[in-house]
Amino acid sequence: MKAPIAIMSFNRPDFLAPVMQSLKEQRGDALAGREIHLFQDGACNRYSRMRYAQDADIEASIACFRQAFPEGIVHHPGDNIGIAENFAAAEEYFFVERGVECAYFFEDDMVLSPSYLAMMEILQGLCEKSGRVAYFAAYGDYYASRDEIAERRREVITLDHHWAFGLLRRHWLGIHEALADYRRLVFGQDYARRDHRAIYDYYEQFGAAPRGSSQDAAKAFACDRLGLWRCRTFAPFAKYIGTKGAHMTEAHYESLGFSKTVVIRDPVANLRFPGERELADFLREQHTLFLDIHRNELPELRQTLPARKYNPMRRCTAQDVLDGYRLFLLRDPESEAILLQHVGRRSVHEFVQGLIRSPEFEAIRNGASPGKRPLDPARPCTRDDVVNGYRLMMHRDPDGEAVIARYQDKVSVLDFCKSMLASGEFSEIAGRIVI
Repeated sequence: MKAPIAIMSFNRPDFLAPVMQSLKEQRGDALAGREIHLFQDGACNRYSRMRYAQDADIEASIACFRQAFPEGIVHHPGDNIGIAENFAAAEEYFFVERGVECAYFFEDDMVLSPSYLAMMEILQGLCEKSGRVAYFAAYGDYYASRDEIAERRREVITLDHHWAFGLLRRHWLGIHEALADYRRLVFGQDYARRDHRAIYDYYEQFGAAPRGSSQDAAKAFACDRLGLWRCRTFAPFAKYIGTKGAHMTEAHYESLGFSKTVVIRDPVANLRFPGERELADFLREQHTLFLDIHRNELPELRQTLPARKYNPMRRCTAQDVLDGYRLFLLRDPESEAILLQHVGRRSVHEFVQGLIRSPEFEAIRNGASPGKRPLDPARPCTRDDVVNGYRLMMHRDPDGEAVIARYQDKVSVLDFCKSMLASGEFSEIAGRIVI
């Protein structure tokens, strides 16, 4: 059986269309008898209920795939599960449910040379024979000049990005097991709002670490722990076209030089695959890199991490309810029944929306005195007030001590809340949440 292909898609039908066209234009019988599957993510996140795409773009992506491959199979969870769980769904479908020995995974931003699948099949055979290579791809060195490609076209080098790759089931089984703790940190929640610090804390036990908290970085690190190499051709048989995305703009794309990639159209049949000694050198280099990142870069990486984000749909704790009443209504809840009404039952987002839309808060905002058991309306913000306010209203921690110092002991709790509620960030987050 030929390796089936998973197309990992989200909200960029304008990118997906040329990718599908390039796949259709593969030479020879590369597509004959090969299954093509679309794993289409949704618009609103299953866990945070935050909207990350327009429904029309999701529908257009599915339509684009079906137009290109009418016999192809669409897998669509309905809502958004994020890239980590979408990849996991594709992997488990092929390797567990179907039991295939190899599968190819392409995203919606890599236009293929007509020889891409031919090169993948050559690499697949070499990797299967080696037994120590899990991931392989043919997108090559995207910075190589024509002269360099002519000189080194037969070389196989270390993979960097997990783009348009193949993966062998026998190695996926070990990688999947090695990623169990990572999955517990990122699955079942909004991947875009994952806890980066918790992931780096997890890496500490190994004395080595990747640079990123992404699922790709975790998979590369798992390969290192298992003594598995990841490879690509030196010659580029594809071009990355992702000029817009979660971490890319057109200007950044140009500055990185992706637009200058020289794509090879004719296959290279006589690849020079590394022998055991050279492979051992590659594995040693790979491991040294992760050691060096942990030793030399991890402290700085931690310092530059964004503020921790929280799930707006997380269930209220008793502390959330107390903080909400004290911040917005300037009083404690009037009874234990109020706590029972919210704790573990209502999301933080819905709870806060209820408070700020209440007549009591509106009256306080307009100058009325708080109700029963009031706190001082003019009391200055404490550190806890600022931190808790950010978590309740922005669903994240403050960006640092400077932000906390801006409010602590300088403005009243009421003015602090008014400022936060009037901010563009609050409106943007609240506007994206779909209940």
